[in-house]
Amino acid sequence: MSGREEQARPLSELQEQLESSATHCDDIEAGSPRVHVRLIDQAVNRWQDGKPTFSAHITDDCDLRHRGYEDRPYLVRAAASRRFRRMLLMVVLLLSLSFWLWSWYLRPQLEIGTEHKQGFFTQGNGTYDTTKGHHFDGVRVQELDSRLLPGGKHDPEGKRRLIFVGDVHGCAHELKKLLKHVDFDAKTDHLIAVGDVISKGPDNVGVLDELIRLRASSVRGNHEDRLLATAPVVFENGLTPPTEDISSKGREKDAKLLRQLSKHHLRYLRDMPLILRIPELPLASEATHKTSSALAEEILVVHAGLVPAVSLSRQDPYYVMNMRSIRKKTHLPLAEADARRSSPWHDVWGWYNDRLFRKKSTKDFRILGSSDADFDIDHLAFGSWFDVLGLKKKEHWPKPRTVIYGHHSKAGLQLHRWSKGLDTGCVRGGELTALVLDARGEQEIVSVGCKDYR
Repeated sequence: MSGREEQARPLSELQEQLESSATHCDDIEAGSPRVHVRLIDQAVNRWQDGKPTFSAHITDDCDLRHRGYEDRPYLVRAAASRRFRRMLLMVVLLLSLSFWLWSWYLRPQLEIGTEHKQGFFTQGNGTYDTTKGHHFDGVRVQELDSRLLPGGKHDPEGKRRLIFVGDVHGCAHELKKLLKHVDFDAKTDHLIAVGDVISKGPDNVGVLDELIRLRASSVRGNHEDRLLATAPVVFENGLTPPTEDISSKGREKDAKLLRQLSKHHLRYLRDMPLILRIPELPLASEATHKTSSALAEEILVVHAGLVPAVSLSRQDPYYVMNMRSIRKKTHLPLAEADARRSSPWHDVWGWYNDRLFRKKSTKDFRILGSSDADFDIDHLAFGSWFDVLGLKKKEHWPKPRTVIYGHHSKAGLQLHRWSKGLDTGCVRGGELTALVLDARGEQEIVSVGCKDYR
């Protein structure tokens, strides 16, 4: 049958076919094959032969259930949509990622912050300046000579540099090699050691001679302090120091070293301050933004560490030269690490100074020694509505400080925003490390390899 003849079939034949397809509805419900009615069988063109036309539409419930997509329930249609399935997958992934961030990052950070904050609410004044009956007879706080400050009034062009060096421990050869590596120029550069420049290594006298020749600065480390404590026994009383089995470790070696030193060596050791303060670099302060990595804040150089929110004059000398950690809930310093009850001291120091940097409130924190002369108004607590509204004078806002230190060779190089640890175990066969700081606060880390002198 041709297409035209099929289109021109009598109306009665089309009706019979539709009725025949309707009789199969029950069979379809039972799983029988569906009856398909071709669209061409339902259309008649009037312009072809002028005969009556009939357009059949299957409207019974049976066909709607099996062929009517728009009449399905909304949730069924949504579930069948590819877009819906993609969106559902994205929601599941986002929820999983959020849970992971909360469990492994946000929640631990909040817990650490809570523990750090608790230490500032302690009502006692701690054991500062009384630990182990330690008596410190040197200079507690010394400020760097203004003539040596990069970018200061004596260096308007900003050509000067500060070279901070980690624990040398008598390794004179490595010290000279490091200075050569950084192109040290005594006319424009100033060397600053973080303590423990002597003891353990092969050439302690050579290290002291080099530091004195270069007019270098150094803070007192625990080894210098122990050596000075032994000196009166050796020189004034003429007595032999106790042997190591009944004394602290290394006293006998200290006595041998003392006999090699001259008076000018001992004078240099005694003049080492406990803490060296370096003012803000003027050129760095002018060019630094909050997102800059330049070191523009005041710098404190110590051998081991500092307790945050305690004035410099109230810092315990023993712990400034020996601390490695801080108790989480009391902020009392410890000479050794105790992972259960303490945190690395630089973690607490960094948390507190980052809070100052972001101008977060510290009005409830207990500040020890806030009336001391070296604890100026820049470090008082803040957090009133005047602060929030921006009515407080800019110079009255607390300012963070960066600490440069040594002492902890096992931890290695530690470079954080508010602390720089430079002890990289030179005398143990590690490296001797220097931090080079220019007038604009830009930092460079330079290291040289060392022999193992143990």
